[in-house]
Amino acid sequence: MKKNKYLIVLAGMVMQLSIGSIYAYSKWIEPLTTALNWDAHDTKTGFSLAICFLGLTAAFMGKFAQKVGPTKAGIIATLFLTIGLLGTAYAVSVGNIYLFYLTFGVLQGIGLGFGYVVPVYTVVKWFPEKPGMASGIIIMSFALGSLLASFLIGPLIASMGLSGAFETLAVGYGICMLLSALYLSNPEITSNVHHAHIDLTPKQIITDKRFIALWLLLFLNVCGGIAIISKAAVLGEEVAGMSAAQATMFVAIIGLFNGLGRLFWSSISDKIGCWTTFMIFIGINALCFALIPSFSTSTISFQILTYVIIAGYGAGFATMPSFVKSIYGTEKYGQVLGYILTAWSAAAFAGPLLLGISTEITIFYFFAGLLIIALIVGIWLKGLLVKTT
Repeated sequence: MKKNKYLIVLAGMVMQLSIGSIYAYSKWIEPLTTALNWDAHDTKTGFSLAICFLGLTAAFMGKFAQKVGPTKAGIIATLFLTIGLLGTAYAVSVGNIYLFYLTFGVLQGIGLGFGYVVPVYTVVKWFPEKPGMASGIIIMSFALGSLLASFLIGPLIASMGLSGAFETLAVGYGICMLLSALYLSNPEITSNVHHAHIDLTPKQIITDKRFIALWLLLFLNVCGGIAIISKAAVLGEEVAGMSAAQATMFVAIIGLFNGLGRLFWSSISDKIGCWTTFMIFIGINALCFALIPSFSTSTISFQILTYVIIAGYGAGFATMPSFVKSIYGTEKYGQVLGYILTAWSAAAFAGPLLLGISTEITIFYFFAGLLIIALIVGIWLKGLLVKTT
């Protein structure tokens, strides 16, 4: 059956919307701590593990996902995520936090990894003329998934309890992801010319200075943003003085800006180039982080600065695929991108850990400093790219 490339985009968006629910994790923290008496810091480990295994799966199973094709890889994503969430429901029902780490963190994380790379790798192939826009649309959907989930989690818990909420999401997302996987496919090769796929060894990748620079750019850009996402609801209430209802809306709008930032900046990168785009949004985010301590007493100012930061945070994910493709070429970009996503895994632990170490709002100055370092890394990368051209 001949596939429509716009329906391919829709299928990819549905899968990303489903797995993007992980970014609404802060909505689970208070119910878990209240119902099960789990420490809030310990529960965040589940989130960090999920993002960690997302990145590790993308890095080490990305090649396998491309080999078996988007449908089979998408079905694998569906199985792991569904089993992970069903297992989480059981872990919560028996109050076992270590089983929660295994199911919500590890098993779901593997499903997230497959579910993340499959639509990105697939849809970009259908739009070779606009890779930035194509990856931006798909990765935008991942962020918008948190907006959807932020409105679902509270009512589901209220009506079904914690276990019932996880079970319902497992079934709902499982069905959506399965339908998406069954439609996703690679475009037909119309040329009779055979293009041999060129693989790089892990050593060749991780010792390449350009790779190191790209990895650091993503890691440094992610640290602050993912720290905010992991505790968004808590920060809204404790730092900005929001009510519980306002904090819920705060989390939802964060998801919206995370998504819109990905689409906006990735589209910009098609016009002005990936390097320039990275330098602009990293510079803006550094300034916003530096301003937060001075404006944290103003709810509106705190929210505006946070939304701008999250838009730039999401921009890194949306722009990175085309950035890698522009440096390494079409044949090698998928493999290299998978390894670069391990920066996401590392930042998933580093960012929330840094935010947890200090209860002072001045920790945001530190995140601003990390982004200034990112600007220096970007200048270093520019020099490397000039030498290779």
